[in-house]
Amino acid sequence: MSAEQNPIKRFLGDVDTSIKNSEFADWYPISKKEFRDTVRSPWIWVLSFIFIVLFALPALLGLYFNIGQQFAEAGASLTTDAYVRFALPIAAPLLPAVAIVIGYAAIARESERGSLKILLSLPYTRGELLAGKFVGRSAITLIPVTVGLLTTLLVILPSEIEIAWESFLLFALATMVYGVVFTAFAIGLSAALKTARRAMAASLGIYVYLQVFWSNLGAGLGNLLSDHANIGEVTQLHVELFVSLLSPIAAYRTLVQEVLQGTPIRSRLLLTSSPQVTCEEMLGGTLEVTQTGAECTNAALPPQYSTVAVIGYLLLWLVVPLVAGYYVFENKDL
Repeated sequence: MSAEQNPIKRFLGDVDTSIKNSEFADWYPISKKEFRDTVRSPWIWVLSFIFIVLFALPALLGLYFNIGQQFAEAGASLTTDAYVRFALPIAAPLLPAVAIVIGYAAIARESERGSLKILLSLPYTRGELLAGKFVGRSAITLIPVTVGLLTTLLVILPSEIEIAWESFLLFALATMVYGVVFTAFAIGLSAALKTARRAMAASLGIYVYLQVFWSNLGAGLGNLLSDHANIGEVTQLHVELFVSLLSPIAAYRTLVQEVLQGTPIRSRLLLTSSPQVTCEEMLGGTLEVTQTGAECTNAALPPQYSTVAVIGYLLLWLVVPLVAGYYVFENKDL
């Protein structure tokens, strides 16, 4: 079947033409070339295979072999929500590392090789180059995520497991945004630093800090203020929760937990060291223990901990590195 007869190829061709003719897409040729060059590399398909294994394996082991039956015994029907509970601890640490590997060399390696000067001799600004690299590398990051999630659906569909479409699609969307956020983070550092090695070291160093140490930062800062500024326990918990939510990893985890729990309050309590005090004194509710866990009833969640606010904190890790990276990239000598 020729490209003219294939409706998918014809549709993609029409989209390609529309973007090319758009006045806002001066970066498009860069992102298109970036995508085509990188997608030919065998390691992108290795990453896709890893995601297939790691995303589909919980569905096979946890759902087909009744490991996930613990959720049914707790009073919940066996749905894809059980799969999301298995997949979340895998996606949260793995996806940022993959995004960093995809994005860290986007600009720094071009600078090392001298090809960056050739690119900038063409009618592209540095901002358009950065935007094109970001869009192209983000699309590459989404390939293994999308393949992994689609494979999971193919594994689950023939079974008797109920697909909770809303929560599964929200999990997929949050995971895709999460991957794009860390791609932007890596590209911002790639634009700001002189060599790919420095960009990799900085990206991985910050990632390790976020993954290993940031969870203790809020509690440590709260304790420090309590010892030296004489703040009360409620204020201390406010500091702990707010600082925790500023981590993109914690923001992603709590957003997915919110989808699973059905309430933002319950998912935020998981980030605090004292859920009962947080519920009763900070949020003005009542903590009740049920079969499915602790419930904070009659509580009011402050705006800074709302779903919109947490999404904003997550997206800050997309915007700030790109803006800061662009500012340094725009003003440095090549």
